[in-house]
Amino acid sequence: MIEEKESFETRVSRLGGYLTRAYEYNKPSILFALYLSEFSRVDVEKALEKSLKEKGLEILNVDAGEHKDLPAYFSSINSSNIVFFVHNVEKGFPDSLQYLNFKREDLAEHKVKVVFWVREEELARISTEAPDFFAFRNRVVEFMEVPLAEEYRPTLVDFALETEYKSVDEIKRSIELKEKLLSELSGEDEISGYLLGSLGILYYQIGSFKKSIECGEKALKIAQDIGDRHDEGARLGNLGTAYRNLGQIEKAIEYDKKALALFQEIGDKRGEGAGLGNLGSAYSDLGQVEKAIDYYKKALAIAHENGDRHSEGIWLGKLGNAYRNLRRVEKAIEYCQKALVIAKEIGDKYNEGADLGNLGIAYNNLGQVEKAIEYYQKALAIAQEIGDKHNEGVWLNNLGYIFKNQKKYKEALACYLLAKEIRTRIKDPMLKKTESDLKNLKEELGEKEFEKLEAEVAPRAAEIVKQALEEKSSQN
Repeated sequence: MIEEKESFETRVSRLGGYLTRAYEYNKPSILFALYLSEFSRVDVEKALEKSLKEKGLEILNVDAGEHKDLPAYFSSINSSNIVFFVHNVEKGFPDSLQYLNFKREDLAEHKVKVVFWVREEELARISTEAPDFFAFRNRVVEFMEVPLAEEYRPTLVDFALETEYKSVDEIKRSIELKEKLLSELSGEDEISGYLLGSLGILYYQIGSFKKSIECGEKALKIAQDIGDRHDEGARLGNLGTAYRNLGQIEKAIEYDKKALALFQEIGDKRGEGAGLGNLGSAYSDLGQVEKAIDYYKKALAIAHENGDRHSEGIWLGKLGNAYRNLRRVEKAIEYCQKALVIAKEIGDKYNEGADLGNLGIAYNNLGQVEKAIEYYQKALAIAQEIGDKHNEGVWLNNLGYIFKNQKKYKEALACYLLAKEIRTRIKDPMLKKTESDLKNLKEELGEKEFEKLEAEVAPRAAEIVKQALEEKSSQN
């Protein structure tokens, strides 16, 4: 049955009630949440997730386009306290409809609790193309309001500014949702600016630097148009970082200097510290290491003065890298260890991975190869966990270089091939480095031997790397 019109809060509560009762009585609950706007759906999801977590339930987001056999997916990982939120239902059509129609009993057997987030056209297709499954569901709850900007503003601002996620799937899901929300806005208002700014950061996190710049430039224009000086400075800094990762250092410095001047003008000490540190990174990339250290130390002093542990950890790590470039490796390790302690302390997984990897580089420079592998392995695991494709490519390539020097050609090639695949996919400028390393390996082995080894390694490169690292772990 379709629910009668009730208040928004009552419908959210009713939806949560169906799920919590199913949990308490160990019953299945198959629900459809019918929505008109992404704005209202975000609001419903946030409120529902909060209430379910208070009852001891966990939410697992599922993309129907990636998991078309939904009953099998639910059964494989289902547990009594999991509620599945199924998104992108249309992407699974028509295969998902057949699976749901013919395997609907599996959902009851495994006591699955699931909410399908659907629009009217999606629900219509389900009812006509999977009629047995549709008749099998428990409820349809409607959220067909046309949202009012002020009514939804607090929730939207919170979501628009959100950029901290634990995995690549969460990042991609957030990108997709933010893009959908953006399509419902004018593209010129304050919330559009927040969404674009966050999209720039999220695209950067998955290594899509050109897309990051595209979003960042739009966010910058909005900040300038509405006179938001703080946001303007943040966008300038983010663009500088993105250009630096594309290898356009002079352009990066141009943006970083603008950001620094703006933050100094408005008295934003945290922004000033970020601007100083970003300039340090740019000058480091130009090989002007002493100049970079000067900027990093100024940034570190501001972070320490403000009690900004996150930034303090970042600049300590950057100083470690700078001293390593000056071949003062022991001092580099000292700084990187301090940075690692802070990253772990505050739960900063991205910089924890970076610090571990940088320690790997430092120990490799000291000739302590096994210790370097140990740190690279830990850094690689974190990069994979959080979806940091750029650094995943870095640590794989570094491992490949060590394995090559150890004459472990199979393992080296596996690392290089995985790094090449990642760097090609995300259009990473470091792809040229991997291609050069592969060329050197080919010259060392000879063309015929290389091609023979490549045919053996390519189909199972990930397995080979995993096995090699597991063997190293067992030896430590």
